[in-house]
Amino acid sequence: MGQEPPAAGRELRPMTGAAARSAHCLLALLGFSAPLTAWTQAAAPPASGYVDRVIENLPPEPIEADDAAEYNREGWPRFLRLETRLGTQPFDATNRARIGYGIYGLLETPNHGTLSIDGTYAPSDSSGAVTLRQRAMPLAGGWLANHELGVINPPAPSITRLPTRIFVPSAIVQGISGEWENTGKGLQLQASTGEAGRLDFLPASGFRKIPGQRSTFGGQWRLNASDPSPLANQGWTVAVQHEDARGVSNLDVPTQASDLIDANSTLFALRHEGAEHRIQGQFLNTQASNVPGGRQGFWVDGEWDDGPRKHGLGAYRLEPDLSWAQQPLANDIVGAYARSSWRTRQWSAEGSLDWLDSVSGRNASGYFATGSARWRLNRDHSFGAGATVRQFNGSAWSTYGDWRFQNGFGTSGLHLELTQGDSDYDSRRLTWDQDWLVPQGWSFATSLGLGRNGALFDQPAESLWSAAMSLSMPLSGRAGLRGNLTTERGSSGQSRHSMNLGADWRIDRHWSVEANYNRSTGRNRFVTSLDPLAPFAPVVVPLSDRSFFAVLRYELEAGTRNVPLGGRPSDGGGRIEGTVYFDANRSGTQEASETGVPNVTVFLDNRYAVRTDSQGRFEFPFVAAGPRMLSVRNETLPLPWAVVDQGQVKVDVRIRESIGLSIPVQRSE
Repeated sequence: MGQEPPAAGRELRPMTGAAARSAHCLLALLGFSAPLTAWTQAAAPPASGYVDRVIENLPPEPIEADDAAEYNREGWPRFLRLETRLGTQPFDATNRARIGYGIYGLLETPNHGTLSIDGTYAPSDSSGAVTLRQRAMPLAGGWLANHELGVINPPAPSITRLPTRIFVPSAIVQGISGEWENTGKGLQLQASTGEAGRLDFLPASGFRKIPGQRSTFGGQWRLNASDPSPLANQGWTVAVQHEDARGVSNLDVPTQASDLIDANSTLFALRHEGAEHRIQGQFLNTQASNVPGGRQGFWVDGEWDDGPRKHGLGAYRLEPDLSWAQQPLANDIVGAYARSSWRTRQWSAEGSLDWLDSVSGRNASGYFATGSARWRLNRDHSFGAGATVRQFNGSAWSTYGDWRFQNGFGTSGLHLELTQGDSDYDSRRLTWDQDWLVPQGWSFATSLGLGRNGALFDQPAESLWSAAMSLSMPLSGRAGLRGNLTTERGSSGQSRHSMNLGADWRIDRHWSVEANYNRSTGRNRFVTSLDPLAPFAPVVVPLSDRSFFAVLRYELEAGTRNVPLGGRPSDGGGRIEGTVYFDANRSGTQEASETGVPNVTVFLDNRYAVRTDSQGRFEFPFVAAGPRMLSVRNETLPLPWAVVDQGQVKVDVRIRESIGLSIPVQRSE
């Protein structure tokens, strides 16, 4: 990528052949660069690295000792991170300390795409997870290949990943997958197979197997892909996706033969894109050994642009007991919807209305409506409001309003939320959020709340107050502290507290240490989504927990810096780091009380991928300067959370600059 392939007639010595090249890739990925260096020098002419321009009469900045250290510019760009971890597993009643190991490596090659490894291992439990990725490997005839081995999310055709009114879930498996794409012919092919499972957390993000084997395949064809005209991205696209599940179960430990189920699902999709409209139809067929006969469903989503406005219409029909290869899916529902949104520099508003009925007649007809708006009055003040009403399978509603404004202390937010749920459950909460004005490199946010919760299941009604604080502060140019504290006290005598404290210290260019401590007490309340199309997700509300982990980390960065991730010859680069977080109040800003989402896959330019850690954090260590695209996909999120704005964030990377991002995910109301 960014380099020419070896010149015609030039031999690659001392090894030749695909096997030898793959061996060199693996050696370089693990940090053994010496054998790779000689081969690389023989394979391709060296390219000149990035050189800073000197501005006349401007004295240069002093060079720190680490920056003056010799940097190995030989070989392909590569990055390696090795970790030794000591800690306890969250929600482990034994609180037994374990040692774990982690590795993250990345290697850019001119002819084999991007190779990466992301893995953890805890020897005391023989548990761990590893993912090997090869992305954007060029093949003959204009094809590009993506391969993954280890703990993966099965790939799917692009148009089936687009946001629709019906959410199709995805499993996590331990296996192998391949995806092959030819943009010139408009073709995509996917296949995967593996054992089903779930991911645990630190000290090793272990893969915990659950019963069953899952295999998938799919394909997509854009009919007018060879059209060179500017309208080539318009026209028809057809796709098919199939998943076969053998011996799967809704129970982690099945006790009888009937707990094991064989199921398969097939999805057909047809999409048409015009200059100002898009329409897509899907048909789903499912067979399962625990349900006689087959189950079908279809849904159609249409959308068109009208200047600053965007409108949509759709319909759906999902039969009872419908699932996606025994994964939860909305079912026993038929309806139609209309939605509209309006965005300007000052205003944004959107709303939707669903007319609903039950296929089986179990529920009477009803509706589901939701709407929200935000108005930026001026540079310092903005207002937002929203409401959701459901009159189907019971009745419930929620509404909120917020006011955000700049002041001499920073950014303040006043948020009021009212909810009336099923079974006469009600909730009222008023929250004051403050993002304080602090020196550069610091962040300090607080939250204060008053509220009332009605009785829910075995929990009594109560009045309550809450407080939260989030702090990040540098101790020096190499060390920093961060922490989140949350407390909630109710009139019923129940209280809930949580604390998350962390520290990090970069010893030198290669070595760093990090420590984190988590403590929570009490039982949090969980209220299900109001959206009747949100699939049911079993939720375990944990009680008290205490865990910690410490990490000793070694990082190695080497190779031709003039070809960073996504770059071209002579490009410099920067760093992207960030957090994917649960945006509970839908404000689009991470408040002090909002936590990160663990084990979510973040993609850079749809070519590089990394999973978030237990705090929802991710990092791409060396990224080419220029516009870049980061994306999060729904299939890697826990239900019922979903991405916002298609889960995409555009950033402009500058040379030697570190960009920090907070990517929200929100629950469907």
